[in-house]
Amino acid sequence: MKTNLRRQPLIWVSFVFAMSFFTIVFSGCGGENSDKPIKFPAVKPYSSTEIAREDFVGAAVCGGCHEAQYLEWKESTHGKAGGEPDAVKIIAKFDGQPLRFKDATVTPLKRDGKYFFAIEPNGQPTFEIPVVAVVGGGHMVGGGTQTFFVQAPDGTMRFLPFDFSRHRGIWFAQLRDNLHWMPISENIALTDLANWPPHRMLGSLENYSNCQNCHASQVTVALNAETQRYETEYTSLSINCESCHGPGKQHVILMNQPGHETFENIGLNSLATLSKDASLELCFRCHAIKDELQPGYIDGKPLEDYFSLKLPLLAEEQHTVDGRVIGFSYQENHLFSDCYINGSMTCVDCHSPHSLNYRDNFGKPLASRFDDGQCTGCHPSYIDSPEHTKHPMNSDGSRCVHCHMPYLQEKGVGSEIPYARSDHTIAIPRPAFDASIGLENACQKCHQNMSIDQLEAKTREWYGDLKPRNAVVQAFIDALNIRDHKTAADLLLQPDARHPIAQVRSLFVYIRRFLRAQMSNGDPVVIDKLRQLAHSTDVDLKAFSLMALHFGYGNNLDVRQFLHDQLAALGAQDFPVRRRWVLGLDYLGTQYFLNNDLQSAIVCYQKALDIQPDEYFVLLNLAQVFRQLPNISATAECYEKLIELKPQSISLYLELSDVYLQNGQAQQARETVENGLRISPDNPDLQQQLTRIERQLSN
Repeated sequence: MKTNLRRQPLIWVSFVFAMSFFTIVFSGCGGENSDKPIKFPAVKPYSSTEIAREDFVGAAVCGGCHEAQYLEWKESTHGKAGGEPDAVKIIAKFDGQPLRFKDATVTPLKRDGKYFFAIEPNGQPTFEIPVVAVVGGGHMVGGGTQTFFVQAPDGTMRFLPFDFSRHRGIWFAQLRDNLHWMPISENIALTDLANWPPHRMLGSLENYSNCQNCHASQVTVALNAETQRYETEYTSLSINCESCHGPGKQHVILMNQPGHETFENIGLNSLATLSKDASLELCFRCHAIKDELQPGYIDGKPLEDYFSLKLPLLAEEQHTVDGRVIGFSYQENHLFSDCYINGSMTCVDCHSPHSLNYRDNFGKPLASRFDDGQCTGCHPSYIDSPEHTKHPMNSDGSRCVHCHMPYLQEKGVGSEIPYARSDHTIAIPRPAFDASIGLENACQKCHQNMSIDQLEAKTREWYGDLKPRNAVVQAFIDALNIRDHKTAADLLLQPDARHPIAQVRSLFVYIRRFLRAQMSNGDPVVIDKLRQLAHSTDVDLKAFSLMALHFGYGNNLDVRQFLHDQLAALGAQDFPVRRRWVLGLDYLGTQYFLNNDLQSAIVCYQKALDIQPDEYFVLLNLAQVFRQLPNISATAECYEKLIELKPQSISLYLELSDVYLQNGQAQQARETVENGLRISPDNPDLQQQLTRIERQLSN
């Protein structure tokens, strides 16, 4: 969830906040494994690729040998993606002109070469927020913006809610209620803003809404145990060489040794020889909607161990029915394009990886982003083909990109601030269909005087029956109004297809609409389809197909044996598959709870612990559940296990002691607090709690 700075966090990014307040009825702090005749294999030890900050050398070192590529990169939008305020071009107006909100005045200021926002809440003293980092430079043709960060008291760098639009030349902000971008005005209060007070942080950290690792190179955030403040470190706020190539230290060492010309291992892997999906993964580290599986990602580590590109589809629909991204990360549309599904197209077939300028698939530079060479390298029969374009040669209407990759305003941000991005589904213009799903079609952009019906009629007149959609996408559309689970399964569960993101999306729709937690009777056809899907080489499709079998049919002995065997065979994929599986079940359990179906929520949480018994946040949620039932012994059991997992977490000792006090068990409460004080002897909250307990014991 790429994650754009202004994209509202999905449930997976923020669920650790919300879930700690959820309660469900639960029969124990363990999973369901102990009651089953077939026990699942234990979680395999996980070891991450060892990469440290010291393994990175920075772009300037790379430029010492690779000068041509370095100079191209330096002038690219990656090279100019961001930086400290004194090192980048500030396009925003820090001119002292006040921005008036309903409840405050915010004044962008430049003083002594530094940039500030002076905040004057109505009737309260003014305070200043210094800008410590800048992201963006208004580079994008369809609407460019610039964003600013502040250093928070806890050491994190937080995104400020005041953005600047280059195209409109105005300041704007994102609203909390609908997430739209709106020009700042007296109709809007600071308290209406999605990011006020500033909460979204640079980098990635549990318990924080964040920008993940996209808006800086090699950004890490870690708690300093001595100062109890976070330390945010990065190589640069641009997107540097090692963001794609990985850490360069070993490469530099090897290349400075005599005879390095004969070395087989040069300390870096060639990106030119990557497979189609591996090449795309490099770009999707930032340019895709994704959810974090675990903290600690840094360039060079395996992305699938840290992020899932398809997990967000379970929590909320991110695409139109035909696969176009509704919010941010328009580049992810590529996964729905025929050029990807039935071809070999990657990002670098059109974008030069260093300059980011346009090129054809043979590497020949192109004159502009609208040059037909992006397409005719693979489709030479359409070169200078008025028979195909139905428009005069060299007119806008004859350009491949104008018809198949039109610039569409991102729906998620509203219409007030320009933010149009090229449609990477590379779709065929379908005027009537596009209008039915709320999209402006390519024809409309030029022929605004024609109605949708007229545009549709002309398209049919010229081309007759249009090329059919991909079978998985068409089946998804056909299934929207189907209520019969057998028909829906035939449409939504297609194991023989080759369209992983569409297959995962269809699977999630089937789960939400037709599967229930622990169904007593399983349809053999559905079970067989899910088994076949679970053999996918795509880690998301595999994990969520296994999750679906476990969720709906986990009591079926044949299914359980299949799940056991699949878990046993995961090997290096044990962690990424289990992690996706658990988060999926956790989400489904939450939805059941919100709908007051507590028994089904129980099943989901039991199953989650069956796959990962020490999942911290599942256990934390259970503790909250038992506390509200109340079931003191079960609550205590959960907290004791939580303390085993995170003995440094002082809040756990406080919570457990509160539980004991509420049950009249002051002695147990004192022992708990004393255990906490052994960890943190000077903690004032623990000391205050101990005083309270001693008072209760004396009474």
